[in-house]
Formats: sequence, structure tokens, C-alpha cells
Amino acid sequence: MPPLEADLGALVSPEFFETTHGKMDCRDCHGGVKFAATRAEAHEGMEPLPSKSLTYAESVCQPCHTDIAENMAANLHAETPAVSGTEDAIVLARASDPEIVKEGLTNNCSTCHVSGCGDCHVTRPQYNDGGFVRGHVFYKSPNSSLNCMGCHGSRIQKEFTGAGESEKCELTADVHWSPGAMQCVDCHTVEWMHGGEPYASRYESPTAPKCTDCHAQDAAFTSVSMHSAHGTADSDVYLQCQVCHAQDYNNCTACHVALNDKGLPFFETEESWFDLNIGRNYDQSEDKPWDYIIVRHVPVAESTFDYYGEGALGNFDALPTFKYATPHTIKRVTRQTENGCSSCHGNRDIFLTEDDLQRLSAAEQAANQDVVVTEIP
Repeated sequence: MPPLEADLGALVSPEFFETTHGKMDCRDCHGGVKFAATRAEAHEGMEPLPSKSLTYAESVCQPCHTDIAENMAANLHAETPAVSGTEDAIVLARASDPEIVKEGLTNNCSTCHVSGCGDCHVTRPQYNDGGFVRGHVFYKSPNSSLNCMGCHGSRIQKEFTGAGESEKCELTADVHWSPGAMQCVDCHTVEWMHGGEPYASRYESPTAPKCTDCHAQDAAFTSVSMHSAHGTADSDVYLQCQVCHAQDYNNCTACHVALNDKGLPFFETEESWFDLNIGRNYDQSEDKPWDYIIVRHVPVAESTFDYYGEGALGNFDALPTFKYATPHTIKRVTRQTENGCSSCHGNRDIFLTEDDLQRLSAAEQAANQDVVVTEIP
């Protein structure tokens, strides 16, 4: 996302002063000194990001927006326990030296969340250098392009808007983005965004969006032969919706985390590419009942935390690196369906097989044994 012009990103618009927040004293949120002789004195103790808080329940927004602020503390936009938590991070299952991994998680991964309510309701995310979206005017629903995709860019933005490139097919925007031009919040509702009951990962959320929220598995649904064959729990082979309706999506590999010479955290990934792989459902549950699922290669590597100490992920094969995914590349007719049953059945290219693992290390091959399809349907 390109930087904003300084004047556009920093100047308060006249419209702001006609809003509820604009009628408040600036110091109510930002602090500072009321009767000051100099500009420097006036700005003493000023907080440029007043909604930023370690707990949200103590943020400057809390007195007026009590329930929202307190619920937000349980949302993955405020905390990312499955990604960065020193107790709950998924990657700890791979760790042979947890303390080394925890140091890397604390330094590098814990930065992956919003910098306060303002990142969604006033400015572009601080992760992308901020800047007012509407001259300090507060807006209820985040802007999909300027807010949501400001953070969710490498995967979601490229997938959803059709900006990615695949060697195997021509990609178009997700049908939910074009021509209907739905917004992120149409599926990722305010109940989901503002949290509630704590949960570790996005797929554990009771309010996470599902295809069936809009597309009921009713008589009209099962009248489609492909749906009746593979689209319900009664099907002999039950498929995740995206198995048929996802276009190719972004995969990446070999993330490495470190600190630069100024002690600031950064990460690098070796490569990313658009492809699609159907794998076996290695973690069936009531929420994920399918036999086959779409799997995405995630960027963890055996050497991800080597900056903090080599060999920390000695149990690398504890979890697969091709993992359950819900790509934002939905289309009615895809390369898995364009020629009917033959598009998928017998088509080795769209399944994750042992051949796809040959370029990987022995540990990573072992990690994916429960995912690979050994017999092409």
C-alpha cells in the first residue's frame, strides 16, 4: 500500500468538527496541556494514538464504548495467541527448545495485531504507517481497501481482488468482491470483529463466517448433482466448498525472523506462489467434517528461529506445513469444475501428492503424511 501524502494523512477536515467526537475537547482523548505558552509545552504528555492499549478494557474508548472495548480484548485483532502467544502459539508444538521460540515470538510475532480502535475506525493501520482516511472523521465500518487490506495484503488483498498470478490458470476477483462488490464486514461481522468469548485461532471462533450462513444446504442446493454428490454430510465423499469453488491462492515458504542492527524486528520469506492443492482432512471435527479440504503451504521452516538459536524447531514434523485454508478466491466455475467430473477425478495436478513433497526436507515430508492424497479419486 503506497504512503499517503503528508497533508492528506495528517490534516483534520472541517467535517470532523460537526461530528460527536469533533465536539469533544482534543485533550479528552489525546491529553496534553490546556494553558500552555508554547507548542512544545501544549503537546507534553500527548498520545497520538489514544485508543492504543495493552488491554482495550482500559483504552480511552472504554468509558463511552464499554462493551465493545472489553469484548475487543478477546478478539484476534487485539491478541494473537495462536500466532504469538508464549503459551498457545501453534508453532510451539514443533519446538524442541521452547524458550528460544518464545523469544522470537515475543520479539517478532506479537507485533501482528492492530494498534488500537483507530486502526479500523479513524486511520489506516499503523502497520502501514497510518494516515487519516477521512480527515479524523470516525466511521463505523472499516474500509475494505484502506483498513482491512492494509494489513491483510499478501494473501487476502491479492486473492480477493484478483491481483495474483498463477502459472496454471487466469485468476479473476473473488465473486464476492466483483461484480457484487461486497465489503469485508459483510461476512466478517461486527460480532466477529469485536470478539466476545476468548479463542486462540480464527477457526475456533463461534462467530467465524461460514459459506452456509448465506448458502443453505436446502433442496435447491442439493438439486445440483455435484452438490448432492459431495456437498452434504450425507455424501459418500464430503468436500469443503472451496475444494470446488476456489481459484488458485497464495502460498509462501520459509519465513525467517530476526532483529536488525537497530534492534527492530523484521521477517523475510523466501518465495510465494499461487497454486491450489486438495488434501486429506487431517483434523476432522464437528466444525470441519469434510473428507477433503483445500490446503495452503504456510511459511514456517525448520530454520525460522535460527537467529535466536539454531535447531529450536527440532520437532518440526509434529504439524503439517500444508494446512487447512479458506482462500478468498471464490468463483462458480473453476479449473476443478469447468469440465465436470473429469476436471477433478483422475487429475493428479490438483491434489497434494508425494510428488509435491519431493523438494522438501525429510522432516517436512514426514509432517505432511496425514495430508497427502495417496490414491487419486
